[in-house]
Amino acid sequence: MNKVPFIYLAPLEGCTEIEFRNVFTKHFGGVDAAVAPFVSLMHHDADEKRRSWDIPHASEQRMITIPQFMGRNIKDFNHLYAWIKYMGYDELNWNLGCPSKRVVRRGRGCGMLKFPDEIRFFLDGVFNHADIKFSIKTRLGLESPDEFYQLFEIYNQYPIKEIILHPRIGSQMYRGEVRHDYFKECLKLSKNELVYNGDINSVADFNQIREMYPAIKKIMIGRGLLKDPFLAEKINGGFSIVMAFDRDRFFAFHQELYQVFEGKFRDKSEILGKMKDYWRYFSYQFDERNEVFKFIARSKDISAFHLRVVQTLKNTL
Repeated sequence: MNKVPFIYLAPLEGCTEIEFRNVFTKHFGGVDAAVAPFVSLMHHDADEKRRSWDIPHASEQRMITIPQFMGRNIKDFNHLYAWIKYMGYDELNWNLGCPSKRVVRRGRGCGMLKFPDEIRFFLDGVFNHADIKFSIKTRLGLESPDEFYQLFEIYNQYPIKEIILHPRIGSQMYRGEVRHDYFKECLKLSKNELVYNGDINSVADFNQIREMYPAIKKIMIGRGLLKDPFLAEKINGGFSIVMAFDRDRFFAFHQELYQVFEGKFRDKSEILGKMKDYWRYFSYQFDERNEVFKFIARSKDISAFHLRVVQTLKNTL
């Protein structure tokens, strides 16, 4: 990996599944790999020999993709490990960063950070048995950023490929200031490579991160790439920042994305709801973002939706 920055597409449940990733990578450049939205270690199949997860074969991925899981049962992990090897992958990512209250209440995602001994126990099981590249997506802690000291003391004991760190605590969700002071401390203490994740929504945001952390070679962007699909190209200098929006390229991407979901879902209302959800992010490309989203969201059927999308893009001349 010689390209700097190496850009990951972040896992966003309901947004960055394989359908989106495969269409995105046909129309936009600059993204080097993706971490897929998580699957749960828990499984309801009573026959352990037949356990499987909804993870497409690696050959179906047009973008290099790393499966992500959530959970802490090492027996379940061993089943997942065997499954992803069978499906053509050589790497897994452990989600210790999701701040959803529902997830945290179950002691998963960011909720796992309050159980450092269990993290240690789980990592012992992973590295004692699994022959695979293993990364972690995490936060500074659940309730206090000072939790990171104990967490990184644990992480440092294992040959983790990389730690994708969002420098907030779980209780912040995605609100409030990113704790750059603590990220700098993590850089000093971590024996494993760090990937920066958090609030990169523009080239200016990236330049600030690059200036603050010149040693960082990899970044992860999620909502920023949904808000501006050209962002990775801009960061890599392959797309003019002056030309802020290429209407024709975006429209071609948008139409193919719709067609893919049209082939996946039979219910037109389900497709419409899915596309409206994407426009919560796509609308950021327009000066009057709130008005654009409201205009699209008021579409009562697919025909009205297409007409309003075309009308919106015509107004960007």
